[in-house]
Amino acid sequence: MTDRIRTLAVLEKLRRNDMESEVRELAALRAHIQHLRDNRTNLLNRLQTEARIITLEAAPYVGSYIRSVRGEIAQIDLALSKALPRADVLEAAMAECFCEVKTLSLALERATTQARQDSDRLASAEADELALLRWKPV
Repeated sequence: MTDRIRTLAVLEKLRRNDMESEVRELAALRAHIQHLRDNRTNLLNRLQTEARIITLEAAPYVGSYIRSVRGEIAQIDLALSKALPRADVLEAAMAECFCEVKTLSLALERATTQARQDSDRLASAEADELALLRWKPV
């Protein structure tokens, strides 16, 4: 029974480590996605405010500025379209890993409880036998 408990404990620890690495990767990816969204929002705000400021000196450059900002927004949209599905995949993998860890944890708990009950039962039987031997006339 102890081999089973040790095996379950090792498996649970390994899956927890896997889950933690996926959590770190997902957190980094979410931070990257949020950074991209913030950049996109800032560029859109700049496009709305700065593209309308037309002075005589800036007039020749406004068109290229607008194209440049729109190009950056398109690159951000492309990066987001690649990152969002990866985040979904990681979330699904993390949920599956969490289920596995929880299952292993419950199996470990049950095995430990069963081993403890078996040990208590054995100790009780030995104590009963010793009590009977003491009271038994020879």
